[in-house]
Amino acid sequence: MTYHVQTPGVGKARIVEQIKATGLDGVLLTSPENVYYTSGLPALPGSGNPILFALKNQLPFFVYIAADGTMTLLCWIGATMGFTFDVDDVRSFFNRDSALEELHDFLQATLKPGMKVGVESSCPLYVLKQLYEFVDPSAIESADELLLKLRLVKTEAEIALMRKATAIVEATVTALRGRIATGMSRLELIGAAKSLLFAHGATGVGHTTIAFGTSNPEIAFDERLADGQLVTLDLGAVVDGYTSDNRRLLYTGSIPEDLQQLHHTMCAIVDQLGQALRPGTAFADLYNQAAEIYGAHDLPPYFINVGHSIGLQTEEAWITFDSPYTVQAGMVLNIELYTPYHDGTNIGNEETFLVTETGAIKLTQTDPAIHSIAPTDTPSN
Repeated sequence: MTYHVQTPGVGKARIVEQIKATGLDGVLLTSPENVYYTSGLPALPGSGNPILFALKNQLPFFVYIAADGTMTLLCWIGATMGFTFDVDDVRSFFNRDSALEELHDFLQATLKPGMKVGVESSCPLYVLKQLYEFVDPSAIESADELLLKLRLVKTEAEIALMRKATAIVEATVTALRGRIATGMSRLELIGAAKSLLFAHGATGVGHTTIAFGTSNPEIAFDERLADGQLVTLDLGAVVDGYTSDNRRLLYTGSIPEDLQQLHHTMCAIVDQLGQALRPGTAFADLYNQAAEIYGAHDLPPYFINVGHSIGLQTEEAWITFDSPYTVQAGMVLNIELYTPYHDGTNIGNEETFLVTETGAIKLTQTDPAIHSIAPTDTPSN
């Protein structure tokens, strides 16, 4: 029996439309995100089985989309047996050498003198060297913007996956609250977070950025939770490649009143920016609005962006003062803002919004209020 693997992304017609609009004769894609987005080949680390990502150094994958609409997938033969994909042709190989031979033969038969080809900025050097045999280097252009514009506006299938990923991360945070106690290891908490993400239905882990107090959360480190410390849970679940991004705070002991008030202010600012997410609003205007709101609250402009788009990557495009993008219906955007507390911790909030034709719907549903943990709490199993 043969099963069809359908991409959750936009249809081929939309991609071809963008290729033609940029004056390209075709695009050659090599990144896990864009190969999956265009063909459905589950090449991401957050796929149900991430083996294709794990083996990509030996068994690479490629997608070529021509301006005439023909889409070709080149991948390991082991990934194709019993499956079909949203492409016109599949060319397979069995090891790295045969992969390079297959790619060379395909490019030789496809590319003609004078053609312009788009590639991603992450395109491997060995692929570029093959392209140089058939296309003048000056005729090779970046396809990053072309793909990003398409990926910023989600399909209904993508939105459904992101809703699920958001629900999973919020259920995980709720469960973790009963497991956190003074004296526990940060590594132990990170491990519990990963286990709970999978237990609630994730196919992968986007991130487990957890901090105790002012510690650096970007690198997992074995430290113990003390009394009077802020606990930052910044977690991301992945469902079939699509990620979520959620931040919630806890505090060991009685929460200082000024900390609660500052956090309440930041939550209100995030919600205010979220309600400003209307189609046609420039990303740059959102940034400027955040700066004005900070000023009204006598807060320093403690940000280089006010949030980001989210999808196959946790941060697809930042919302910055010089962003060229505008808000569109179908975008999924995180508003994420912080300000420093006197002890050096960053206090703020992060919420996920789905943009509709008339405004925005908040996908994150849990109460962002800081949760107090009694110093003598014993973690539950």
